[in-house]
Amino acid sequence: MSASVVVRGSGSIGRRHARVFRQVGADVALWPVRERATVPGTVDDATGARLLDDSSGPEAVRSAALVVVATDTSRHVADTLAALDGGAEKVLVEKPVAPTVADTAALREHPRQSLVWVAAPLRAHEAFRHLRRLVGHVSTAGSAHVWSQSWLPDWRPDRDYRESYSARPDEGGVLRDLVHEIDYAAVLFGSPTLLGARVETTGPLDVASDQAATLLWSTDREFTVTARLDYVTRPTTRGVVVHSPDGILEWDVVRATVRHTTPDGEVTEQVFAHDLDRDIVMGAQARAALELRPTAPATERIARGAPATLADGIAAVRLCDEARAAGRPGQPPEEPS
Repeated sequence: MSASVVVRGSGSIGRRHARVFRQVGADVALWPVRERATVPGTVDDATGARLLDDSSGPEAVRSAALVVVATDTSRHVADTLAALDGGAEKVLVEKPVAPTVADTAALREHPRQSLVWVAAPLRAHEAFRHLRRLVGHVSTAGSAHVWSQSWLPDWRPDRDYRESYSARPDEGGVLRDLVHEIDYAAVLFGSPTLLGARVETTGPLDVASDQAATLLWSTDREFTVTARLDYVTRPTTRGVVVHSPDGILEWDVVRATVRHTTPDGEVTEQVFAHDLDRDIVMGAQARAALELRPTAPATERIARGAPATLADGIAAVRLCDEARAAGRPGQPPEEPS
């Protein structure tokens, strides 16, 4: 019998989750947040998933192997708590897990919090896992630069970007939208300690949220890391470069390549074409989320391209909180309650 998955939220990312989980063989039901003039049990045309409403949703959650929370960021914690309390075996919540660390207090204290995954599809890229193996052979700590730079109006061409969650200062901004880079950098280089940040709320976009951020941190593995995250660059560029006495490592996410330059200048490059298919990447994450628990050993989770744990998701949000405070003086970070 196929695993039962309930996707809470029927926006673009919720529908993608519904479609991908069906592709990996799950029995998927889609539970929209907004009321629709549909009959529960009928099928969503875009995804093929069964439709639920507020009367049928809780019963489906009770027997679900996994609930995917793909609602607005401001709802993530409440919807995750509802899924845990409703009996779901596990929960996969979209990133970021919450707008701030302070918002995660009830979730951190929940008796079933160890059953929560946080979406981190870059971990499911074959190129990322290859790069991690190469970084593991770096004998002396070095420096790394991580970046994700794009043009926000291109994200959803059919929608006014000023009306998206990304434009809202309490839910969006680059530090929340591009938290994937902070997450995977911690996997590659170790737990971060922020050294400095600059966060830019003015620029070419008509939004009140953060348009760009530049961060500097050190790690417990003695790497020094810089990161550039922005909505104001065309064309899109995304990746990481690592410098050390053992050579240079480069991951170009847009081209799906990993390049290794040895100390004597020899260059090898590998292409990971499957990483360019978002459904394949999210499919790897989906299978891992269904088949593993967040308490599985880190080596197994990372090898399978599993999502982040709740602790990892909260740690990434904490660095974002600290960067906003450091990059915009006079606004201290919110302390966890």
